[in-house]
Amino acid sequence: MITALKSPKEEFIALMTENSKVDGLDELSSKIIAILYAEPNELSLDEIAKRTRYSLSAVSTAMKFIERIGLIKRIKKPKSRKIYFYMEKGMIRFSLDMIRKKYERVILPTKQRLPSIMKSENSKNELKIIENYYKEVLASEDIMKKSIKMLENAKKNLKK
Repeated sequence: MITALKSPKEEFIALMTENSKVDGLDELSSKIIAILYAEPNELSLDEIAKRTRYSLSAVSTAMKFIERIGLIKRIKKPKSRKIYFYMEKGMIRFSLDMIRKKYERVILPTKQRLPSIMKSENSKNELKIIENYYKEVLASEDIMKKSIKMLENAKKNLKK
């Protein structure tokens, strides 16, 4: 079946949607992220619903999730009752933000809590599982720190 030729922007949005789904996001959230990334200006909730062809209710629910994980920003314009959304551009910045959030929200709290959990009275099998997980958390922390440093350097080099 031959499909109609898409504009470069439409092809980019399709590609970004697929990439976001690989990261574990659902179809609608992936599409919203792709649309906001490809759009130079902020978009209203109504406009996002129109472009995604999903209901306002479904889009609103997805937007709350995407905003909560820190991928988009909510904007209120003076003298307007509408809410607008915007996404920072830049793959390196996007990756850096995602790694930092994972580091701050998962790795650090887990690293802090696991030692006390490992001290509790567990069976040897349970303790071995927890100890292995802790070792993986420490290894992940090291990888994330190195990744953050590499991405920050890449960002600086691109600005030159």
